[in-house]
Amino acid sequence: MTGAAPLSGAALWGRLLVIAALWGAAFPLIRYLAAHMPPFAVAGVRGALAAVAVFAFLWFRRELGGLGRGVLLAALVLGTLSGVIPNTLIPLALQHMEAAPAALVQAAGPLIVTLLAGAVLPGEKPTRRLLAGVAVGFAGIAMVIGPGGLQGGTGFGALLILGATFSYALSTVWVRMRPRGPAAGLALGQQVVSGLVSGSAALAIDGPVALDQPPQVWVVAVILAIFATAVPLTMFLGLTMRARAADAAMVGYLQPVFATIIAAAWLGEVPGWPVLAGGVTVLAAVWLVTTRR
Repeated sequence: MTGAAPLSGAALWGRLLVIAALWGAAFPLIRYLAAHMPPFAVAGVRGALAAVAVFAFLWFRRELGGLGRGVLLAALVLGTLSGVIPNTLIPLALQHMEAAPAALVQAAGPLIVTLLAGAVLPGEKPTRRLLAGVAVGFAGIAMVIGPGGLQGGTGFGALLILGATFSYALSTVWVRMRPRGPAAGLALGQQVVSGLVSGSAALAIDGPVALDQPPQVWVVAVILAIFATAVPLTMFLGLTMRARAADAAMVGYLQPVFATIIAAAWLGEVPGWPVLAGGVTVLAAVWLVTTRR
């Protein structure tokens, strides 16, 4: 964070709401694309278009410096853990479950980060309160999936979302273990690696025919890559430089709310009360884990 006073009030909440709304839109957008494109194609298109958008933004801001060998190696790891794996698992999951439950399951990310950080990072051993929050959170996930979910596609989709969330958590803990380079360079490298690896896999597995889509599908793909990936990512990087960590983390509470609203308004996917109750339980557990008395 810079030496200036941290953001607060309307300035903070305005940025939080915009970032959460854009990132929350990703789940309904991917849900739509998953019905038209194979998962690797969705991941490749998202990564490639987002890389172009991030590059243009950083070039305009003159923040493309510092891309040394260390940053490139870190970008390879982040591009795999925060790009290729989740960007492939999430479209596959959204072929089996709706957008709102998927967003609520992924909201458990801080719980998984807490467990991983307690295992590998010194000084972050989880307390009883944190462990209790983790237990409550996974109980909420069980409510989101439903009593019969493990026998159906919803349970399989939830497992894929948890796999993507675990991959995100691994990248978070890995970055926190020691400095990896400038955030701008890492963000660009992550998207480039994701686009190259996923795009190559899509061409090898599905062939060019996977990209033969009608114009409306490409419009959604562009919106996903730019407005639900590149823009909120760069905005969040800026927010972390100007806001307290706890304040920036509130994006995680707001994102599933917007995903649910957008999915209901656009796709007609209105979640039932059990899903909403499970989502509230998950978010309450995340609050319990990420706050202190």
